[in-house]
Amino acid sequence: MYDEMMRAEVWLQEQLGSQQGIEDLAGRLGYSTSQVRRRFKQCFGLSPSAYRDTLRLEKAAQLLAFTPYPIHTIAMRCGYLNHSAFSRAFQRLHELTPRQFRRAFHAKLYANAQRLPASDSPAS
Repeated sequence: MYDEMMRAEVWLQEQLGSQQGIEDLAGRLGYSTSQVRRRFKQCFGLSPSAYRDTLRLEKAAQLLAFTPYPIHTIAMRCGYLNHSAFSRAFQRLHELTPRQFRRAFHAKLYANAQRLPASDSPAS
């Protein structure tokens, strides 16, 4: 059982941007959707969809922090077809909207860069 659920975890990570669902995963593993949900939750403490949503939102946070992509593009790249649904889900997890998260991250980066000693700064 553990090996199948590890395969399920890898599959979920690989399918973050797609719209494939638990039915597709169950078909690949040869189980019913209820078996996959139950076994996945036993192994990881989360349902497959909750796990996938968490991965998507972590990827979105990285893209917001380290890329200039517009928020709607990040939403699409992380598997959200609806910008509003993405923003609500992101805010539930991070307690900031995607725009607030990006601004706060960049402000923190800038503040940290200002504290670097002159010998450590990139311009030296």
